[in-house]
Amino acid sequence: MTIDYGDFTRASNVIHWLQGAALLVLGAAEAYALENRGRKFILAAALVLAVSGAAMFAAVLALPGGWSFAQLASALQVRRGFYLFIAFACLYGAAGLSRLTYEALGRGGGSWRGLFLALLAFTGALYFMMAGRVNEEAWRQVLVCHSAVGFTLLLAVAAKTADVFFGRRKLHLAWAVLLLAAGLQLVAYRETPGAFAPRLVTLESAPELPPAPLKNAKPADKKRPGN
Repeated sequence: MTIDYGDFTRASNVIHWLQGAALLVLGAAEAYALENRGRKFILAAALVLAVSGAAMFAAVLALPGGWSFAQLASALQVRRGFYLFIAFACLYGAAGLSRLTYEALGRGGGSWRGLFLALLAFTGALYFMMAGRVNEEAWRQVLVCHSAVGFTLLLAVAAKTADVFFGRRKLHLAWAVLLLAAGLQLVAYRETPGAFAPRLVTLESAPELPPAPLKNAKPADKKRPGN
């Protein structure tokens, strides 16, 4: 089986875009909810979040996997760090379903809201692990960009948690703005070409040198005539 390492990069770009789009929709819905009591947009945003998780897994299956689970398993054996994107797919999908359940139950679904925030917090923490999944040539860019995303998302969760306890308008606004900021960072992110390709090391051998002349070499004894 031939593995195209560019498929890993393309899948990463698609997944980052899906993550960013889902957070942008959620942030926009939360901002809209500041002035409007309708829950339709929140429900739609939660559904988008859940669907984005399924779409992320589809991107992994389609690009590195070629729509084959056997090929996907082989590709993941070569690049084990890509399991992290499957974890992202599960977290985004579960977070969306948790938010949907909370909105459906209303006040009786407080535990689902807590689960939703916990899943988002774990997602934010997971972004800090991305730098260890790429080549050494790309890890600095990945570390800076994903640490910024993770920190922004964790701040958003902290703002929403405080809003749950104190019910302040400014905290809800901060939650929405931070979600939008994290979404924009993810949508704008582009993976470095070859970030998931194997690292190639080129060794150049030194040119062959002529043998050095022997010092203090004694000439061979000549046989005398008649001996």
